[in-house]
Amino acid sequence: MTWKSARFDKAIFAKEHYGPWKFGDRNLELDWNRFIKLYDSHPPNLIQGNAKKSNYTLHKFNERPSAPKQIHDMCRTLKEKFYKNNISLIAFGSWGGTSQSFNIHRDKMDVIYMQGLGEVDLSIWEETSPVTVDNTDYGEREKLKLVQKNRMQTYDTIWIPRGTFHLIQPINTRVGLSFGIEGSTDPCTYI
Repeated sequence: MTWKSARFDKAIFAKEHYGPWKFGDRNLELDWNRFIKLYDSHPPNLIQGNAKKSNYTLHKFNERPSAPKQIHDMCRTLKEKFYKNNISLIAFGSWGGTSQSFNIHRDKMDVIYMQGLGEVDLSIWEETSPVTVDNTDYGEREKLKLVQKNRMQTYDTIWIPRGTFHLIQPINTRVGLSFGIEGSTDPCTYI
């Protein structure tokens, strides 16, 4: 995977979301058995979550030597494309169909979200008037309107620029891979 696409670059430059699209290499070598082993062996200090929402986050997933080779390849090519930024990877997940993720929120980094296992509904929201919070847990939900909603299945991928409000709603037990394009340099200034 090279992440080379004129349409993708145009979306980055315009600071617009892009996708979803199907990740090109459809053999991530990730199935539930392998993921459970990765989850169970992940360093405890890098696991967070919310038991009431039945969700978890595995931080620094890209630093796991035992992560699928394709994950390491993706991070390497992202580092080449976004050479002025740091690349991070968090595996997000939820147990069961009643689980919940974060509320509508925006990140301070650009994100490439790829659905690894299971399904989610991913929606993009825009401000109808200025919003002062980064997560609607703290109010101001009425200042946002839905602009796009997609059912994300295995290998579906979407670009979410920094500052874009979005919501991920689990449909069933799932694993999502969130590649962070981190740092103060906005990729729209050099892509």
